[in-house]
Amino acid sequence: AVELTALCHGIRLQEEARRAALDFWRSADRDRLAPALDLLRHMDTEAQGRALLKELLGEDRRQYKLLACMLSCGADLYSWYGERGIPDQIYFATMGCFPRFLEECRQITGVPAFDRGWWTARQISGTLFRLGELEYELRTGDGGPWISIHIPSDAALTPDRCGRSLDWARSFFADRFPAWAGRPYLCRSWLLAPELRELLPPESRILAFQRRFRLEGTETGDREYMRWIFRRDPAASLADLPEDTTLQRNLKRRLLEGGGLSVGRGVLA
Repeated sequence: AVELTALCHGIRLQEEARRAALDFWRSADRDRLAPALDLLRHMDTEAQGRALLKELLGEDRRQYKLLACMLSCGADLYSWYGERGIPDQIYFATMGCFPRFLEECRQITGVPAFDRGWWTARQISGTLFRLGELEYELRTGDGGPWISIHIPSDAALTPDRCGRSLDWARSFFADRFPAWAGRPYLCRSWLLAPELRELLPPESRILAFQRRFRLEGTETGDREYMRWIFRRDPAASLADLPEDTTLQRNLKRRLLEGGGLSVGRGVLA
């Protein structure tokens, strides 16, 4: 396993979070935490692990104790990557979700905190990998195996970068996880919302990304897009939303008029 301090350095974890996580981990009763960490490492038991950790960790206002536990599991996974011949580049890019999530929380709330513990079991269980601009999650339910595409908030959605990432994914899974070779790639995201065609110019990178997928359906009522488009909580006042980009301006107008944005479900064509 890679040392926890080396992982924090390798992913450039923010100093405040790094100090808090490492200070906690040095003094933690790891034997007491071990059963919860074992549950945390598997997608089918991670919810139980988080519930048990909540009891064991006590007060954890910024959830840096939970962050330390997640990072510890991530550090332990380093040898698993090595056994499969997966290079350090992919390991550290995948674990880079932790500083990204802290920064997203800071942008949205004004205070950095680890509010994404419900998501990061994917990274520490070896079921999600970042390959270039995009992330890919191995899924087995709902008619699987299939691969779920996720779009990190710092992804540059240029056609060439997305194309390189998708090509990399096809060769990576065929080589390292042959059970998923040739399986469908699915994406569920506001980025696939049909309404975006009315809000963005035809040459938009987002629309170019959309055109890679065959839309299979949409869902309404989810306002999580507020976090990614406006960097605001979904319950934020519409009148106060920023108007710095074309999408922000056009979507804000649509929201003020009573409209919204759906979540699209698509299959990579």
